[in-house]
Amino acid sequence: MRQLLFLLLCIPSILFAQDNSKYLVGAVPEVNGKVIFSKIISNPAYTKDQMYATLLQWAEKQFIVDSEQQGRVIFKDAKEGILACSGDQNIVFKRAALSLDRARMHYKLKIFCEDGKAILDIENIRYIYNVSYQDAPEKYLAETWITDENALNKSKTKMIKSIGKFRIKTIDLVDELFASATAAVGATVAPQQQIAATKIQATATPIATQATVVAAIPAVATHTPTLQNELSGYKRIDANKIPGNIIKMLTEDWMLITAGNTEKFNMMTANWGGLGSMFGKPVAFCFIDPTRHTFELMEKNDTYTLTFYSEAHREALNFCGSKSGKSVDKVAETGLTPITTGTGSKAFSEAWLVIECKKMISQTITPEAISDPEVKKAWSGKQLRKMFVGEIINVWVK
Repeated sequence: MRQLLFLLLCIPSILFAQDNSKYLVGAVPEVNGKVIFSKIISNPAYTKDQMYATLLQWAEKQFIVDSEQQGRVIFKDAKEGILACSGDQNIVFKRAALSLDRARMHYKLKIFCEDGKAILDIENIRYIYNVSYQDAPEKYLAETWITDENALNKSKTKMIKSIGKFRIKTIDLVDELFASATAAVGATVAPQQQIAATKIQATATPIATQATVVAAIPAVATHTPTLQNELSGYKRIDANKIPGNIIKMLTEDWMLITAGNTEKFNMMTANWGGLGSMFGKPVAFCFIDPTRHTFELMEKNDTYTLTFYSEAHREALNFCGSKSGKSVDKVAETGLTPITTGTGSKAFSEAWLVIECKKMISQTITPEAISDPEVKKAWSGKQLRKMFVGEIINVWVK
């Protein structure tokens, strides 16, 4: 009887160990220091176009805006068979009558379609964790939070409780997304060795997508050199293919103007500007108040970037628009990840669209130049902006 009672008492512990085994060593894959979950789904009956159309339809239903998430499809290229989605949703650790333990999880899903199969990569994962007794939320990157090194004990046999819950929920969410996409195309999931082999075959892929595909699986040792007009994790496109409504992107979503170089740079939030053509070249124009810290860096450097973000980064944009780089470290405060273009301009890997410009014209707006009487009256006695017109030399999208 005692033996039976002891066995019954042990069952919960045994089940817990079984349930958690899938979350232990190797459950969170790392590629060159980045957390990237990757999966190939296969259906030989599908052409590349059919695979793309089906997964686009799936993504548009999966990534929506509701009370729990703010996801959306941020990039579509039917010709290349590429999709990119921005995920932004709640992950709930514990729900009770009077308490709710949850975090906000942000991530990117990239889909590369081919004849008979599709490669899915989930990366750029980060979390915002609101703790009731703290004034400001805690922010974590997957690379410094849910990896084997950070989330497991020294012997790698157990998860650290406070971190393990993030690891478990992330792996579960990834598994659910991959399973849902697989079901959408009636596909089968390729074994891990096939994923690696497919990635190696990516040498035949156009150079704009090759770096992203090859980098997604640890088993692949090959490395594609980064060219001057490439940006890791992005696809380079022509300026005349910039997606989205630029008026909405500026007035509702906002952008960051980033000027400077690796030694010294600063970003500021802006919603004045536009895109167009001048002297037969594609151009972007923006306006900067001369009192802003970014202004002096804009004056000193030849190139700069305009970057656009999903709603998940609204808090960072608010901060960059309300604080001066002269007094605070905006990178440290916002958690944005700086990246460098081939020409030395700075941008941030959280952006879904990066436009790099080379200064062409700069002109201060004077009160005499304002024709609208109401606008002239409203700006009377105020500091007017300086307009910068830049030739668009590079455009990258996720």
